[in-house]
Amino acid sequence: MVQGFEKRTCHRFEIPNSALMYKKIGLFRQKKYENTIRLYNISKGGLSFACDEELKKGKSIIIKLFIPNEDPLELLSQVCWQKDSSDGYSLATGVIYMPFGKGVNMNPSESLDRLRELDKRYVKDR
Repeated sequence: MVQGFEKRTCHRFEIPNSALMYKKIGLFRQKKYENTIRLYNISKGGLSFACDEELKKGKSIIIKLFIPNEDPLELLSQVCWQKDSSDGYSLATGVIYMPFGKGVNMNPSESLDRLRELDKRYVKDR
């Protein structure tokens, strides 16, 4: 990475009183959702959250995002990084969303539309 160059192209923002659950995708079946956990921030390209377990980089997971007064949003995602969080008890975890479209292992286009609406609503500085 070039010094001072920001890799992210999407604005990150917080959604007050939001949370998420995730589940790992196993080889033969999807596992159950883990407990509801704290969302740190989100963008149209990915999000970060507090996690109680170590997840391998590249692991596919399904995120179920809970936004106040809205239906939950499920997003097929891939783990990009993990590091110790500031609370000392959990791991800060970053994921990117799988592509949007109609193919296998893709998120529905409607999910991207919802993320765009959230971006318009919560990003303060453009």
